[in-house]
Amino acid sequence: MSLKIFSVSFFLLLLVGSVFGQEKVVVFEFEGIGVDAQTTQAATHIFRNELNNTEEFTVISKQAMETALAEHGINDYSCYAVECASEYGYRCSAEKAVIGSLTKLGSKITAEIRIVSVVRKEAVFSDQFTAGSLDDLEMTLRRLAEAAATGEKITSETTRYTVTEEEAEAPRRKASYITTGVSLGMGFPLGDSYSGVSSIFNIAWMIRYEAQNWVVENSIGFSAGTGGEKDTVLGVIVDEKQIAVLPWDFGVRYVFNRKSDFTPFIGGGVGIHFISSQKSGGMVYADNDQAFAFHLVGGVYGFQSYDFRLGVELKYTMVFTDAFIGSEDKSHQIGINISISRKLDKEKKSGCLSGGCLF
Repeated sequence: MSLKIFSVSFFLLLLVGSVFGQEKVVVFEFEGIGVDAQTTQAATHIFRNELNNTEEFTVISKQAMETALAEHGINDYSCYAVECASEYGYRCSAEKAVIGSLTKLGSKITAEIRIVSVVRKEAVFSDQFTAGSLDDLEMTLRRLAEAAATGEKITSETTRYTVTEEEAEAPRRKASYITTGVSLGMGFPLGDSYSGVSSIFNIAWMIRYEAQNWVVENSIGFSAGTGGEKDTVLGVIVDEKQIAVLPWDFGVRYVFNRKSDFTPFIGGGVGIHFISSQKSGGMVYADNDQAFAFHLVGGVYGFQSYDFRLGVELKYTMVFTDAFIGSEDKSHQIGINISISRKLDKEKKSGCLSGGCLF
């Protein structure tokens, strides 16, 4: 009899509360999939506060929730299913309960929420939103709290910058990070440039400082090529040309669109190239030089929303030197390069090898 009286009284309180006041809501800890427990707890705390700030609900505090459940002998507060949310919400004297999850894929994090009616024992609202990175997660949770308060799902497209395109425009302008990686490619000299070799193999290690629409790149590489006539006269190879270059380049790239995973870019830069040129045959001729160089470049960056970057570029290089045997005082080449780089964790970098002494 006492249980029936308690149940009737509880439902009458729910009815009165729905008419004369805000609904009481309890928010359970989000489930983390590929996300560490600390981030999950922080996300739950942020969502709970943002939901309370909408003033559409009276949000039960975490301490009050744990106290209410402990009074009923419940010490495990994890709750990810509708049935559990309904039961635990009833124990907390709430009218609605919120369960949610965070799922990480690459650098993107998808936050999903479901609002459960304690009386009806079913989900009455659900929505999800994707943050391009951990830095965008707070804005994602704010948007989800607003959607829960209004009962209207977020309808805009979940691209990398959807969360913060308008709401966090100023903070994102200040956001920057460092990537490092390698590039491989082939260069094709123009005319008799580079001692007349037919092609040049290029490899480089690079470090990039990336901001909103700009990329600053510092690279050190190695280039080599052979060519010329290889006629055999009395068993002697004549007129074989070999070159080796150690290019140190500094450049700037302008990125047209950070909203898409793939975006075109253009840029240019300068550098110092350390050159060695040799001609073999009956006699050996050699020359060395350190020369000024500049380059123009255009291409495409891919996978911007991930921890790694893929780049394809077409690069024009001019070197001011007469060290290349048989060439004039300037040498030109057109190169095609493919690069792959990875985003560095600023908190873990140390020393010059991680970019600490460059940026």
